[in-house]
Amino acid sequence: MLVLEAKEAQELDRYEVIDGVVYDMTPPPSTAHQRASNRIYILFANHLRGKTCEAFHAPFGVWFNERDDEHVEPDITVVCDPLKIREKGCVGTPDLIVEVLSPNTAAKDRTVKLRRYQRAGVREYWIVDPVHKTVEVYRLEDNVFGKPDAYGEGDIIRVGIFEDLHVNLGEVFY
Repeated sequence: MLVLEAKEAQELDRYEVIDGVVYDMTPPPSTAHQRASNRIYILFANHLRGKTCEAFHAPFGVWFNERDDEHVEPDITVVCDPLKIREKGCVGTPDLIVEVLSPNTAAKDRTVKLRRYQRAGVREYWIVDPVHKTVEVYRLEDNVFGKPDAYGEGDIIRVGIFEDLHVNLGEVFY
């Protein structure tokens, strides 16, 4: 993970800006990362078809407010307020975010992004480890992410923001 000055960011193809710090988004993710991300996205997108909430797959930008250039590119973003969906991406706080770990981004996903998503009020945050075939689910309670629920390859996750959606990790990690 490379941290850059703002002027250097213009030379990058993909980057995120979190709390005024620019993070390089290269190299591209691994095949295992993409498989896990794609499978979870498909499960969410199929469930949400025809509903108010919508799932988006990276690259899809999230700006927590319109006043600055701070933005992130989660692997999967679920937005339930159609007014937050703009041409450039989501403007405002998404309802659920999924980050799939890569060697270059794992530390940022577990610290910087975890804190930023909590501060923004993301209701549910998943950290997916495609190598160890695990998922940590953080749920916002009283404006704080509590201790995460941990799931493994054979478990089923009840998505907290959708009572009728369950994700069988056997369908994600195979």
